[in-house]
Amino acid sequence: MKLILASQGFTTDEIANEVSKLVGKSLADINVAIINEAYVVKPETSDKRWLIKELSQIEKYIGGIIDFVNLRAYNKEEIRRRLQNTDMMYIVGGQNFILPDLFKETGFDEILKEFAEQKVVMGTSAGAIVLGKQIESDQYWKARYGVTNCEIKNKTLELVNFNIVPHYKREDHQKWDANFLRETLKDNSFPVYAITDEQAVIYENGRIFLVGGKVEVFGRK
Repeated sequence: MKLILASQGFTTDEIANEVSKLVGKSLADINVAIINEAYVVKPETSDKRWLIKELSQIEKYIGGIIDFVNLRAYNKEEIRRRLQNTDMMYIVGGQNFILPDLFKETGFDEILKEFAEQKVVMGTSAGAIVLGKQIESDQYWKARYGVTNCEIKNKTLELVNFNIVPHYKREDHQKWDANFLRETLKDNSFPVYAITDEQAVIYENGRIFLVGGKVEVFGRK
């Protein structure tokens, strides 16, 4: 299984080059299927420039076919057919709880697990979090999202035994600093990597690689 859990996607040449190595193709030849449905419930007052910027970075680096696979528009057979023609699935972030619900509702959770055994899956922000292990701390969830862990109906897919906190140290995420994470995640039974928008965590068949320099880790290491 080959997964890339990133904060904001193709923000650096280093991340792009690591993607190329993981896929086993040059960036010019990689075909990507984009899952881009986690932003739709963001309120109209939420500026979506981040989404335009992130998608433009994919276009900048990827030279193959770029397709959009809409889980609400296609049935399972069509989704599988479209994914077969790609080298990598790219799951864009957005609202944190949308993807687990959507994947369960459409049956895409099982399709994604099948795809992840054959090809590369890259997720950014909420699109990365859904791939990792469900963070256990009620204190963390309550402070950030106003709910406890037990109140969350559909959990993350838990394809790997870790997770990330994206956008670490970004100006609009200053309240979720090291002190907050150290306190709320101190009893979490697995590692949580706090990554900036220029970092990523790569999982390749049991091995973990960190991209973009030193990464702070919280929870039980």
